[in-house]
Amino acid sequence: MENTSENAVENTPQSNTSNWLKELGMQSWQAELVLSGLLITILFQLPDMFTSWIEHSIIHTNELEYMFFSLASVYFMIGIYCLIFFFGIHLILRGIWIALLGLDSVFPKGIDVNVKGVMNETYWQKTKQDYPNLTKYCVDLDENCSLIFSLATAVTMAVVSTSVIIQLSFYLIRSLNAIFPIIGDNIVYIGIGLYLIYMVMAIVSRYFGKRNTKNKFIIKLITFYSSMSGIVFSLYVFKKPFGYITNILSSNITSKKSSRLMAFSCAIMGYFGATVFGNMDTSLHFKIKNYYSFNNKPEELLNINYENLINKESSIYTPIIQSDVVNDPFLKVFIPTIGREEEAMDLKSFSIIERFKASDVERDSLKLNNLKIKKQFNRIFVNNLEIKNIDFQEYRHTQADVKGLLVYIPTDSLPQGKNILEIRKNMFSKDNVQKIVKIPFFFKKNKE
Repeated sequence: MENTSENAVENTPQSNTSNWLKELGMQSWQAELVLSGLLITILFQLPDMFTSWIEHSIIHTNELEYMFFSLASVYFMIGIYCLIFFFGIHLILRGIWIALLGLDSVFPKGIDVNVKGVMNETYWQKTKQDYPNLTKYCVDLDENCSLIFSLATAVTMAVVSTSVIIQLSFYLIRSLNAIFPIIGDNIVYIGIGLYLIYMVMAIVSRYFGKRNTKNKFIIKLITFYSSMSGIVFSLYVFKKPFGYITNILSSNITSKKSSRLMAFSCAIMGYFGATVFGNMDTSLHFKIKNYYSFNNKPEELLNINYENLINKESSIYTPIIQSDVVNDPFLKVFIPTIGREEEAMDLKSFSIIERFKASDVERDSLKLNNLKIKKQFNRIFVNNLEIKNIDFQEYRHTQADVKGLLVYIPTDSLPQGKNILEIRKNMFSKDNVQKIVKIPFFFKKNKE
């Protein structure tokens, strides 16, 4: 009877499910290996894809939006490189684990201390003590690989979720500014304020979370912070898996050494990601301290100023001409639309309601008026002589679908050799430095 009752317990649906899960867990390495390899392949493509997207987006930001957007971009780049690091480590360790597993199946006894003619017996006995049980080592390595994969999955969910929220917040800010211009830049300060409140809650929750406090307010604050973190880092969709992974890992892995190693690894990847973003041309150009002095050195020839030299996959964020060597009857100048410059121009626009009510004549009149403002804002000089009798045309450049102004300047009076095109913008820094773009080019006269 006792055996029957024991067998009944062993064959319950719960025990069968548990056994099935354990057996499935033992085989999870195959899926982990495939996913790690696939994700690393995708992740290595993301920085370039993200860079091309961010270049286009940064162009349309004002100074405050750029600060917000650059912080979000740095976070995303850090996330990408952290994921590459974690999944890369996992892939390497899984490869080592497979190699050792195969070795263990071929030589299940491990090191043979009785081998003759290679090294003496004392050496092999000492080596056996250092490497006693390969099977146990394989089991430990398998567990560590699964832990790293779980951690990398949690980081993936956090990066994806936070990036989506940051991106949605960015577009929400721009939409609110378009609908309610009176809000202006205050919405950005509101966003920064909410972020600081969240960080204060994180610090308070972490400090009091380690102590047995009975303060009802602190308990509610910790509970609220935990719920908000679950939503922010998992978009609520991934709340359960994210919660399981983070809480199980944090409650079971209490080693300070592991925490410090993880923090150090994230710091290294963070520095690398921030450096990559900081060295992007668009990032260097649109930094507040660089914006007024960037691209105004006629002794430097930058490929970003020439249509024939610019990378066809990158966006256009500074004025360009057709070539570094010009032999055409006209110098073709394209001036891209920049968000912070449009803000400085104080262009007129319809509200949403006015846009629906406005006639075609009123819309065309508004466009022509704004075109005049843009022309007054962008004064064009060649060799320090202002070019006045030229037409400005609205134009959407085929590269990266960038809006801007197109200007054709006659070259019949230009001297052969080096010339300098200047676009002097009616835009000044706090130190009264004018935004001037200087583009050197070499003019070659055609023989008649």
